[in-house]
Amino acid sequence: MAVQNKKLGTIAVDVIPILPGGENGGAKVFALELLRRLAEMAPQTQFVLLTQSASHEELAILDRPNMRRMMVVRPVPANSHPARWVNLASRIVRRLPPRLGAVASRFGNRVLAQRKHVGAGSLLRDQGVDLLYCPFTAPTYFEAGIPTVCTVYDLQYKTYPQFFTAEDVAHRDRTFLDACQRATALTAISDYSRDSAIAYGKLDPTRIRTIHLRMAQRIAPGTGEGKAILESLQLTAQRYLVYPANFWKHKNHEMLLTAFGMACDGDLPNDIKLVCTGAPGARQEWLMCAAQAMGLGARVLFPGYLPSAELASLMAHCSGVVFPSLYEGFGLPVIEAMAAGVPVACSNTTSLPEVAADAAILFDPRVPTQIARAMASLVADEPLRARLIAAGIDRCAAFSDVERMATEYWELFNYALDHQSPQTLLSGAHADGWAGPRLQVQIGPSTGKRTLELKLSAPLWLPDPRLTLQVHQNGNRQGDRLKFARGTDVELSLPISSKGGHFEISISPFFVPAKKGLGDDQRELSVYLRRCSIRANNSDCVELFPAKMPS
Repeated sequence: MAVQNKKLGTIAVDVIPILPGGENGGAKVFALELLRRLAEMAPQTQFVLLTQSASHEELAILDRPNMRRMMVVRPVPANSHPARWVNLASRIVRRLPPRLGAVASRFGNRVLAQRKHVGAGSLLRDQGVDLLYCPFTAPTYFEAGIPTVCTVYDLQYKTYPQFFTAEDVAHRDRTFLDACQRATALTAISDYSRDSAIAYGKLDPTRIRTIHLRMAQRIAPGTGEGKAILESLQLTAQRYLVYPANFWKHKNHEMLLTAFGMACDGDLPNDIKLVCTGAPGARQEWLMCAAQAMGLGARVLFPGYLPSAELASLMAHCSGVVFPSLYEGFGLPVIEAMAAGVPVACSNTTSLPEVAADAAILFDPRVPTQIARAMASLVADEPLRARLIAAGIDRCAAFSDVERMATEYWELFNYALDHQSPQTLLSGAHADGWAGPRLQVQIGPSTGKRTLELKLSAPLWLPDPRLTLQVHQNGNRQGDRLKFARGTDVELSLPISSKGGHFEISISPFFVPAKKGLGDDQRELSVYLRRCSIRANNSDCVELFPAKMPS
């Protein structure tokens, strides 16, 4: 079904976070599928994909008459110092466990994106963009006056911060809060994720809506018919269970192995095996050693990452899928298993009850006896298996309509276009007064003359003796760089156009206190913001940030 909206002539999509291969997990699969459908649905709309050099060529699969790639984060010269740093980092990332590798990749990508974004001019306006969509949450290329839509997947870092590095927690929190501040509208992939975003982000519920991942048929029907993967793993159809998940800590593999050991000592037939798929790495090796130590080495298989066709075949011929994850923003493998006609047992936490409903055995993922009983039931309780398979096929029907998912996004884009308000907004400053590397002020129009006034303080104890400040207005550099020393204050008075606009104040260098031996604060900080206000000629003053210097 083709749709048309002359107001949405051009949509920019920030796919810079996409990395080659499978490091982005399900988020990449979702983004690519959504973009394909949107391009088909809105042939009169031009989609501009903002890319980085590492994945620019891979994304050529999305090229269409109304969809083109635009590389905005380019490679650095081969012999430059940054290039040597990136090459070294890449070699390190390849040796890291999947979770740490993903963290490092996200961090490196964020650095590259910020490096290009600062001083890049009015990128979106130069391209005639009517709306910016950020499928990976971060509104890096936000420009005042252009509606912005961000997708939120989960807030796992809030519930289980111990599963992440302190740096990653800080980065995720900064990304989420930026999206809450700057997005015209947001979408969550489940009601659970939406409720979490409203609670943590203090969002107006009307600003965020749920659009489920309606991709149950992602592993196409029919691809699971071959049994070559079973032969290579020496598996017998219907005599094994599958857990399709990467080996991140929240996936709870340790508890699964414990439960499987209990089930093997109990009611589980002695020919039943457990197959744990997922990208190889240190965590996988550790779990393999743990299975050996538990005497389960012959019954637990770790085949590594499997292409979609092989994973489909593995799932199609198993006794059931067990999914003991502690945290999910959605839980796509649960629905994919149901679509394959496979009974499912999964956790009763976070989004999983919402997705699985009554079509799965639900258990407490922290109680191994419940997981063990569920695995035994998946294998031996034929009436229950039949009920779960039938209920699963019915349930996955609600999550199989990709066209509906794309339509819901298109409707949200139009909603954001119609509800974009020229509000005044300050971002880049923390509640305690510290500013990050960039302060951004969005200002709505007014008939009178106004001035943006800021006062910044650089404490005497800052790690670097000298700092530099640069102002951009609506993407254009204003004046020369201002250099100042720590221990001094800086006051800015910037005239505001009657149309309003967007000011960006870039401050360098920034520092992370924890890395300088100044406590455990992982934020990127620059200077202290003492005041930010908008003053009119009639002496009226709007205080955007009244803050007091700590004693």
